[in-house]
Amino acid sequence: MKDRLTGTCVALPESSGVSLRLLVNLATVGALDSLAGSAGRGDVIAHARQLTARRKPKAGEHENQLELHAVDDVPAGHAEPNAQERIGAELDILSTELHEHLIEGYRPLLDSLGVTPAADLVNLPNKTEVIVAGVRVATQTPPMRSGKRVVFISLDDGTGCSDATFFDEAQERSGPLLFGTRLLLIRGRTRRTGARGVSLQAEEAFDLKQAWASFSAVNT
Repeated sequence: MKDRLTGTCVALPESSGVSLRLLVNLATVGALDSLAGSAGRGDVIAHARQLTARRKPKAGEHENQLELHAVDDVPAGHAEPNAQERIGAELDILSTELHEHLIEGYRPLLDSLGVTPAADLVNLPNKTEVIVAGVRVATQTPPMRSGKRVVFISLDDGTGCSDATFFDEAQERSGPLLFGTRLLLIRGRTRRTGARGVSLQAEEAFDLKQAWASFSAVNT
């Protein structure tokens, strides 16, 4: 079968089990870039999405059969995903990043705030005030003997994970973003738990995307 966008013959057996949704995901993370020729990834993604709107298979046809030859040409010139969109798509679809960590797109802000990489926390004295940033990878609220809720959040920044504990006052300062925000900045103090163990007693959390929007508005 010849793909009209790329001019590439693509053979996918009926038993391959490749779904149209998977094709869109492959295009989104760049797995089909080598087939694009002069087209950009935005064009390839648009082409893959058009395939999901194809006619329903006739009786006897396999539901996942990709009839690339039956799809109209997709005009070139679709917007290319930016770096943050590409990395975000990789994280959503693959649960990992292929090129760089998601928060690297916010590096100017992180540097201006003096954000500490997770890998460097172990070298800091107890009760050092720091700011960490990253992608939420875990949130826990285990039952406590006191009956009070304590929130534990782990962030991944590409160098490692930082673990922060939010007690009542920190929870009040941070509000609902403790549970619904994917990219976070957390301000707190180091708490040594052993020779190589360190966590943060959090004082407040912030939405990294909102902080970036404010930073960009002032610095553009």
